[in-house]
Amino acid sequence: MNLLLVDVDGALVDFKEIDRDCFVRAVEAVLCITLDKSRYQERVETDPALLDEILLHFPTSTSRSMVHRQVEEQYLSYLSEQLNSLPERASLMCGGREFLEQMKQRQDTHIAITSSGWASASRMKLQAVGIDVGRMTFASSSDATSRTEIMALAAFRAKQDTGMTFKRRIVFAEGEWNHRASQELGYDFVAVGRKLSHQLHIPSLSYFQAVLSRLNMS
Repeated sequence: MNLLLVDVDGALVDFKEIDRDCFVRAVEAVLCITLDKSRYQERVETDPALLDEILLHFPTSTSRSMVHRQVEEQYLSYLSEQLNSLPERASLMCGGREFLEQMKQRQDTHIAITSSGWASASRMKLQAVGIDVGRMTFASSSDATSRTEIMALAAFRAKQDTGMTFKRRIVFAEGEWNHRASQELGYDFVAVGRKLSHQLHIPSLSYFQAVLSRLNMS
């Protein structure tokens, strides 16, 4: 049995134009600060980890858990406003739906969705592009603050959901952070998008058949 761990941002959905803006605005609103927005254009870790980093530079007397809850709620509010006013800015990555549908039909494969964002925001994004993860294995930064922990938890939940033992675990994601986490766990890694040059690389999930062939899964 094969386990495919598919990342939300960059592999399944594209919210880059609004995602970071909503996050930064939420942090600024809750902490009453002004951030250098150029430093936060790309997600390099999980949302909770990034917020913890910001709190090191802008300490507050409010408890960490309260700040995280307030920022998440404000972030969701801004994200919802953007999706309601400009729904066309929600973009499903090319090939994402076909990839999920075909992999679900395979008897030798199980899919788990992973996300570096909070579960609430990730589910909102996926719903906006017509992907329902209600019955799918799912793990996000609401469960753990590092990508390594998120991937490991997704694999654990997949085993619970299926009762199966996985001979291979393959990550489909963009970026160096996901690559490092995959290496730490000993998972195969397929770089999706144009951020990272890797021996197993596809511009989008539209090319999944080619990489599955290279992985001897075609």
